[in-house]
Amino acid sequence: MITGPVSRPGSSPIYNEKVLKKLRLPPPKTWNDLLNPIYRGNIVHTLPYASGTMHETIEILMQAFGEEEAWRYLRLLAAQLARFSTGSTDTTQLVARGEVPIGVAQPQMNAMAARKDGFPVRDLLPEKTILVPEAVALLKGSPNAKTGKIFLDWLFSDEGQKYVLEGRYFAARTDIKFSAWEKEGVGMATHAAKALGVDSFWDLNVDFIEYDLDLATKRWDEVNRKYEYEIYRKWGELKSSLFLIEEVEGEIDAAKAQKMNVKKAEAKIKDARKLFEIDGNYAAARLTASQARAYLISP
Repeated sequence: MITGPVSRPGSSPIYNEKVLKKLRLPPPKTWNDLLNPIYRGNIVHTLPYASGTMHETIEILMQAFGEEEAWRYLRLLAAQLARFSTGSTDTTQLVARGEVPIGVAQPQMNAMAARKDGFPVRDLLPEKTILVPEAVALLKGSPNAKTGKIFLDWLFSDEGQKYVLEGRYFAARTDIKFSAWEKEGVGMATHAAKALGVDSFWDLNVDFIEYDLDLATKRWDEVNRKYEYEIYRKWGELKSSLFLIEEVEGEIDAAKAQKMNVKKAEAKIKDARKLFEIDGNYAAARLTASQARAYLISP
């Protein structure tokens, strides 16, 4: 017998609502929102080989949106980062302390736990994530099966589920309301409600994808290696390449406003975008962006 007394959404972002308010930035709501230039320098996450949660995040993106789109997204997201953290715990602490307002790849109970510790942290539950049951098992043929069943009955009881929540995990029962438990003096219920923004874990408006664990396991090393060599080790080059592309795109818009012929420049800058986002060829992207710029100043 295997079942789950605890559930949680999979890897997704958290944010410090106080710091975002001070910066006059709205809380992001979707994966794509994190790519908005207004958040540049205000996001942190760790490396997939330093955190299973970050690796899980990459797999969620790959399995939800396709590999090509996921790697395109990860390159653009990397340009938004203030820094790479040393691990998921470090990410949580940076966001909780307000050093960086948004942290990607966090188990959702981290926000609830941070609120319990007095930090104004909330969950950002994007449109695609996974549901992770934290399982408990009663082994077949175990010598104390009768006692184990008594424990499982208690664990899924109202009282047992309160202990689960107080232990900084989300209770799995669907009939639980944080507001009701708050009235009964369950302190963590208040923090859970504020972290999630709903009255029950099961009120979350999230599209849980079907996660292929076998596929994720099979390509574990490949994904880690690709991220390290194509994004992390080239982070400086990645950022400078994208920033140049954006500068030239702005110059093209300005030229269009002056009614200049920019067709050749537009075609080149589209090529530069593809070289950056799809191919990950940053040097070629910069060269092509420079060629697009040259078309703007040539007679």
